[in-house]
Amino acid sequence: MRIIWLAFVMLVGCGPETSSVPMLNGKVDDFDDGDRFSELGYEWASVSGGGETNSTIFVEPGGINSSIYQLTVGGMRPFGSTGDKVSGAKVAMGDITKPSRKTVTNVTAYNGLELSMSGTPGSYIIQIGTGSIVDFDFYNSYVEATEEWNLFRIPFSSFKQEGFGNPKIWTGEDVTHIAIYSNIIGPYQLFVDDISFYSQTTPQ
Repeated sequence: MRIIWLAFVMLVGCGPETSSVPMLNGKVDDFDDGDRFSELGYEWASVSGGGETNSTIFVEPGGINSSIYQLTVGGMRPFGSTGDKVSGAKVAMGDITKPSRKTVTNVTAYNGLELSMSGTPGSYIIQIGTGSIVDFDFYNSYVEATEEWNLFRIPFSSFKQEGFGNPKIWTGEDVTHIAIYSNIIGPYQLFVDDISFYSQTTPQ
């Protein structure tokens, strides 16, 4: 596990003390270490919404360009699945479970999130969670995957709340997780590689 925390910015407010940790190089995970731990040391987990909805994840050989490993996500959303019947993968970007001190990630130095994906053609949800949102109405962006590898470079302005919860202004100061969910009804398989936050000065 690699945990790179060099600076802390305290978020002032009521409740437990929260440390906002700057994201130093933007990299979330390229999976080339072959394990399920991200650059910040948090483990990828499968997520499913119950019932017949299911999800499994693997880090296995593959990926785009010169990659050694990729994240493989597979599962199913049955017919009639609604927004809470999610299927996919999620990784924490902080620890908000501690009662006394919580940690979140500050990505204000970046302009958006990028990742490479291929798999069952169709719509997928890229989600960013923040500590300010407590009703699960996180920021979502929708992308269309194909059987070929594609790079998706998604500016933060393209991430929107769905509208069922309280609206919150995006600040980038308190990111808690990143998730990738299928928006397909039925079975799917998705391959993911090279997830990172990017800035306008990030080399192409």
